[in-house]
Amino acid sequence: MSFRRFVYWCAICGGWAAVVGWALGRALAQGDTLGGTGIKGMCLGMLIALALGLVDALWIYALRSSWRVVSRVAMCVGVGAIGGLVGGTIGQLLYDAFGNLMAFQIFGWVLTGLMVGLSIGCYDLLRSWVREEELQFGARKVLRGVIGGALGGLLGGLLDWRLGQGWASLFPGKDDLWSPSLTGFIALGLCIGLLIAVAQVVLKEAWLKVEAGFRKGRELLISKPVLSIGRAESCDLGLFGDMMIEKLHARIFQQDGRYLIADNDSTHGTFVNDQRVLEPTLLRSGDLIRVGNAYVRFRERKR
Repeated sequence: MSFRRFVYWCAICGGWAAVVGWALGRALAQGDTLGGTGIKGMCLGMLIALALGLVDALWIYALRSSWRVVSRVAMCVGVGAIGGLVGGTIGQLLYDAFGNLMAFQIFGWVLTGLMVGLSIGCYDLLRSWVREEELQFGARKVLRGVIGGALGGLLGGLLDWRLGQGWASLFPGKDDLWSPSLTGFIALGLCIGLLIAVAQVVLKEAWLKVEAGFRKGRELLISKPVLSIGRAESCDLGLFGDMMIEKLHARIFQQDGRYLIADNDSTHGTFVNDQRVLEPTLLRSGDLIRVGNAYVRFRERKR
């Protein structure tokens, strides 16, 4: 999946997840009571986190790695549900306590978006901690998600407010009309999904793009201390169907703030700009990596 498609699918899936979250929240809770708003926020956060976690997992892993996808998505759902419950409850509590100012409800949606963004990276951070690896990669993903989610919650909350005002002017006295809350939830889902994805892409550090070979056009963030390349299902960059590629062919890792590539004693070798890699080799932005019949471009953000 390319970065452009990743952003597109996060926005679309976030919007549709908000529709389901709105319907589920409305079925479970009626009215804008403290508990009701908390339940609606929980449904919204849970469903958006589910959708975005699934898009993120399928971007990183192949469909055949189902157990990885399920574990990542499950953690996203848990964190998103807690975030939505906390955000909805706090927002409604402040709204009721301090003069019905809409800014407090928007603040609640900012908290919800922030926690949804946190859910996208918490799996990577926890995995690095359990494996006693460097935490910086997982922490960066969490930070990007938190920034994007908070901005998405703010923008979506503002749109929710303005859409509610628009519906109220068109249908005065119809406070129980379903459309304002539905359109507001869709705006929230779209904005949270869109801005979390944009933050992940715009603030990326280093990434790979497959220019020839399996899943040509795929772009992948380097979001862990060691990224494996090969045709095994466990590899981070899986290049399946090419028998010239070993199950574990090469690794990209970071050392002293720079990225290096090392061959894993493969039969057909690993090449950078047509030069065979005989020892760990420094990668520079724009370098072309060849493994088997696959060509992969390395890119790094300017320092």
